[in-house]
Amino acid sequence: MAAIDPNEPYLRELEGGSLSIFAVSVIGCILSTIFVALRTWARVSSKTFGLDDSLMLGGFTIYIADVGFACEGARAGLGARDVDLSPKMQKDSRMWLIIWMLTYICGLAVIKSSICITMLRIANTMKWFRFAVFALLATTWASWATTFIGVLLLCRPIAGNWDSDLVLSGQAKCATMDAMIALSYTSTASTILTDLACAVLPAFLVKNMQMALRSKILVGILLSFASLASISTMVRTPYIKYYRQPMDNLPFHIGNIVLWSNIESAIGLIAGSIPSIRILVVRNLKTNKSGGSSPKQSAHDRNIITIGGSGAPSNNGGKRWRGTFKNPTDTGASFSNVYTHADGEGDWERLSDSSSETRRKQKKSEGTGRGEIRADFSYEVELSERPILVKD
Repeated sequence: MAAIDPNEPYLRELEGGSLSIFAVSVIGCILSTIFVALRTWARVSSKTFGLDDSLMLGGFTIYIADVGFACEGARAGLGARDVDLSPKMQKDSRMWLIIWMLTYICGLAVIKSSICITMLRIANTMKWFRFAVFALLATTWASWATTFIGVLLLCRPIAGNWDSDLVLSGQAKCATMDAMIALSYTSTASTILTDLACAVLPAFLVKNMQMALRSKILVGILLSFASLASISTMVRTPYIKYYRQPMDNLPFHIGNIVLWSNIESAIGLIAGSIPSIRILVVRNLKTNKSGGSSPKQSAHDRNIITIGGSGAPSNNGGKRWRGTFKNPTDTGASFSNVYTHADGEGDWERLSDSSSETRRKQKKSEGTGRGEIRADFSYEVELSERPILVKD
């Protein structure tokens, strides 16, 4: 093997762990871009873009920077063994690790906040569920504050984390590696807890949703996909112990933490976007299906239900309401009136006024009024990109 220039800034070629970090991070970024773009298009096109969508875009933006730092760190030696690194790469790989870590912490907190806000929008009438989601939000940001501030305070100045010369010369003071390990385990435990909560909490919503079994199974699959984020966190946990041996191939071992953490963030972005993309697909399928329906079917649909916006009932002559709801939690009211007649003869007859009541009594006396039915139903429906919740 040719001697390595002490000032060589990058690996001559990516291989092993370094190549895995670079490739997986780029692939995760591409997939996340596709899913987040489709989610954004679904929300914008339906005019339901909200705070959770803004947070998801913010988390995605931070994730792009996260991927950039991870790739630069891989080029500088993250994932490679000490024998393949120059002194400059040893220092730079640690520097990119700290920068990546701070960015990852911020991005993950924003992504989880987006998922929590989405759950709040879905279950805005369930007090116990809202309390649980707010507790999850508080845990997420408490973990962020602890880890972010803890990393900044490990060495003062922060450059002491990667420049050992500053520590040896007394220009920087650093905490022991035990502090770094304790901070890493605390952050990992909190991350696993919040990841699992983001995957499990929606399961309680599915139980109370008025939807077909097939839809519930599909939602269950989506929740299982979201739980992969916590699995990624568990996989990286054993590598934390290598902080105790900073001179024994630390960039090689810690590279696994970067790899699996980026996978976790990508899963969060994708899993958080899939429900909106599914709604976009379903809406387009319904549009195509209704576009091919017969006039008779459309007329029948219009006679069954009329919808008024912003919580007010509407009687628009049997025509379907075509307004736009500005917020996914806007509600409307619908009324369905069902009438029938006796023995399959006669026309539909409204029985709510005095003249119709007179005719009803007359028919009853003549023995022709049997089978008259009057059924008036008034109920509220929630028009949003989600199933209707049914209270226990």
